[in-house]
Amino acid sequence: MKKNKMYFFLAILSTIFLLSFAATCNQCSAAAAEEEKVGVEEEEAAEEEEAAEEEEEVAEEEEEEVAEEEVAEEEEEEVAEEEEEAEEEKEAPTIALEIYEGPTPFESICYYRVKATVTGNPSPDVDWSKDDSGGAWGTKKAQVNLNDSGDTYTLTATATNSEGTDTASIELSWGCEIPEPPEPDVTEANVPVALTEGGYIEWGGIIKYPHDSMFAGDSTGDKQCRGYMGFEIGGLAGVTITEASLSLSPEQVWGDPTFLGSLWIDAVDWGAGPIEMADFNIAPYVAIQSFNNSAITCTNSKLKTELQNAINDGKSRFRIRIRYTTPATDSDGQWDGWDYLINEAVLHVAYTE
Repeated sequence: MKKNKMYFFLAILSTIFLLSFAATCNQCSAAAAEEEKVGVEEEEAAEEEEAAEEEEEVAEEEEEEVAEEEVAEEEEEEVAEEEEEAEEEKEAPTIALEIYEGPTPFESICYYRVKATVTGNPSPDVDWSKDDSGGAWGTKKAQVNLNDSGDTYTLTATATNSEGTDTASIELSWGCEIPEPPEPDVTEANVPVALTEGGYIEWGGIIKYPHDSMFAGDSTGDKQCRGYMGFEIGGLAGVTITEASLSLSPEQVWGDPTFLGSLWIDAVDWGAGPIEMADFNIAPYVAIQSFNNSAITCTNSKLKTELQNAINDGKSRFRIRIRYTTPATDSDGQWDGWDYLINEAVLHVAYTE
């Protein structure tokens, strides 16, 4: 009895084991089948992706071929256009000129800038008769400089190609305002007096030289007297005198000089030595101006001219003489005339260097 129970129990366990094993095998088969299915799908997807890439490469190659064909067509069109242009009818040149700038002042010149309008096939070359810019503005523009208000110039340009030439001209003249020269620097000064180089001479009598004054009139011996003095002009070498004024105020009026006539101021030159009796009638001399009163202010243009001449001649002194025009005397045995202190004579000048 016990033995039968054991067999029965073993039979039940065997059945349970078989059922469990069968379930396990079914699960394994399902998993394997699922894995096989996934592998197939992945392979198919890879093949599809590879096919798409191949299609894309083919499409790119086709696009490149199309682009190359378009470039080739464009090049053919350009060649055709160039050939067509080359086959166009050739044309002789024409040229016209016009001022596009000027007259313009610059420093001491007045300049114009002129341009050429040119047609023709082939494109013409342009030659200018003058171009003070040196070609700075290109081949179809030129500059002409005029140097003073009297300058004129006829500017000519020639256009040339294989079909011929054409020429155009334009008249240019000074059109700028004439610049005013700058005002020169003017210096004013009193010319120094040569204190020891003056005095007076009594005709046929005495010579007062050097003396502190110069006298013009007659003496107690009823003889004519003439006065002399000089100014030191060495410091004015090279200048241009613009104004000159000589002022003399008498130290004393002697007697009655009215009968003697007018008192004259002369420009004279008695040389390097002292005055002598021969200098009484010194020659040559230039009469500058006459006066009928004792207070003298001389601004006559001859004064400036003779002073400038002495400067230009390189002299170190500008010398003057005072004298009466009438040689007669009144026979009164006294001094008659005007006496001027040499150190009070003033030669005032204005000049530029």
